[in-house]
Amino acid sequence: MSLFETERLRCESLSPSDYATFEEGNEPAWNGFTNPYKHLIEGPSPLAFRIPRVKKDPGFAEIAIVLAINKSTNEVIGSAGFHDFPNEEGMIEIGFGIVPEMRNQGFGKELLIGMWKMICKRPDVKVLRYTVSPDNAPSMHIIKKLGFTQVGEQMDPEDGLELIFEQKVEDFLF
Repeated sequence: MSLFETERLRCESLSPSDYATFEEGNEPAWNGFTNPYKHLIEGPSPLAFRIPRVKKDPGFAEIAIVLAINKSTNEVIGSAGFHDFPNEEGMIEIGFGIVPEMRNQGFGKELLIGMWKMICKRPDVKVLRYTVSPDNAPSMHIIKKLGFTQVGEQMDPEDGLELIFEQKVEDFLF
């Protein structure tokens, strides 16, 4: 199901049945696009965290992992997704990844902006959050360029030190 489009991307969420297929160790049969870079299959993938969350609440599938499909090639070039629904304060945290072969072409920023514009339509979303390793220069560049403010840091058990950036929805949509 197509959630939104940007200039160069068609963005589609995984369905609950796609998560079940991944859990079985298989790649879903994609309809209308291909996955030549083996995104979510090889390399880092949030599936281990998202599958149990979607099993608990299948409605979460719509925002858990959203595929970024290059309109000109109909190829999956990355994905983004939210860690959970907004918390009591309306904060929602995003994660994303672009396949190495397609980085440094502006797709990451385009995907993030599209995801945030889409989720900002929800009345329960008040604050956008992005966490990033201080060593991840491309992501640090994107988040600072978008005007997010560093509000703290945390130690992630898998990723190590992460800086926490946030922006209020009304400031993002200005």
